[in-house]
Parts: sequence; C-alpha cells; structure tokens
Amino acid sequence: MNPGSNFTLHSVKGSRLICRLPVGPTVVYGMAKKSPRTNRKTRAPNYQPWVSHLVTFVFGALAGIIMSMVLGGNEPLPVNAGGVPPPTGTPSAGSAVINQLQTHLTHSPEDREARTQLANAYFDAGNYQSAIMQYAQVLETDPNNPDVIVDLGISYRRIGESDACIKRFRKALSIDPSHVNARYNLGLVLQSDALDFPGAIAAWDTLLMYTPNHPRAGWIREQMASMRNK
Repeated sequence: MNPGSNFTLHSVKGSRLICRLPVGPTVVYGMAKKSPRTNRKTRAPNYQPWVSHLVTFVFGALAGIIMSMVLGGNEPLPVNAGGVPPPTGTPSAGSAVINQLQTHLTHSPEDREARTQLANAYFDAGNYQSAIMQYAQVLETDPNNPDVIVDLGISYRRIGESDACIKRFRKALSIDPSHVNARYNLGLVLQSDALDFPGAIAAWDTLLMYTPNHPRAGWIREQMASMRNK
C-alpha cells in the first residue's frame, strides 16, 4: 500500500483528497519597540555609581512587569507536537455541527439523513473511525445505498485499510454497475494500493464504456496505457 499517494477519490458528495497537505500554523511574534536613546546628562559632583545602577534595576524590573502584563497577548502561541496551536476554548464550526447532529440523533435515532450528515462531518474533521461507525449504522437500515457504501470505502482508505475499501467499492458496483465514482475509485485503489494493474484496467475500461466523456478520461487512458506497458 502507498498511503502517501496524492490522488483523489471521488464520492457523490464531492471530491475528497486522499492526502491533504498539512497547513502550518501562523504564529505572530510580539515585537517591543525600542525606546530612543536619551542624551546623557552631566554627572553631579556627588554622583554615586551604585545609586544609578540600583535605580536603573528597579525601574527596569517595574517596566518589565508592566510590559509583560500589557503585551502578554502578543507572545508566540505555544505549538503542540502536531504543529497546530492548541485549542483556545472556542469550538470549531465542525465541532458545533457534530454536537448539533448528535443531540438531534439522541431524540431521533432513526433519522438516516442526519446520521449520514454526522458521518460526513466526522470525515471532514478527520475522525475517520467515527465516520465509519456512522456510515455503518446508516447501512444497517439502508443496506443498498451505493453512495453511502462508496463514502464508507473512502473512509476505510483514509485509515489504511485498502482491502476493506476495495470490498466496499465492489459492493456498491454490485448494486449499481454504472456508479461512476465507485468504478473510478476502484481503479485508483487497485492501481496505487493493490498494484493490481489488470484489475485497475478492467475497472477503468468499464468506466469509460459507461461514461466515455468522463472529466478525467484522457488521464485514465494514459494510466491504462502505462500499466499495460509494465
């Protein structure tokens, strides 16, 4: 299997990237402005150097405390091991949607559409295990829904279970042989993960028979020609 392969699996809900590029956090560093130097005054006759140092130290300490209190919010954000700033306590929009759907399903557990939306929300949040659980629950009451089966297959691919992924795509095609996304995805995973070139060629040959004007028809034909030469 090649989990780093950067190709796109398609579902009826839309295109989903197999390997999203990580987005690094933007950390803003606070920069204190330097005060301009003042002209040095002539020392008084009774000038004591230690007095000047003591006064400077006291004022410096007080200034540091005050500045840290005022500018504390401009310090660099701490970054965790994943390279993402820790949560600030404000839930994301995705979390809010998930919470709303969970609450709704507590009162209406038979709402398949809401459960499908919850599965999609988990998928978009990167929680593929929870997405798999929710898609599976949808299929308990709607076992012949090829769209949900395809999305379930993509979720399995995201956690590295290519065999389970292929099984779901084949299941969707047994229900709807003309399901474009299931057949396109099947060819991708057979080519990239299983290295089953004859199987990938067969999947895409049939795809082009059903949809000769597929948006990626040219690229598919190039890939098929390349696999035939291997």
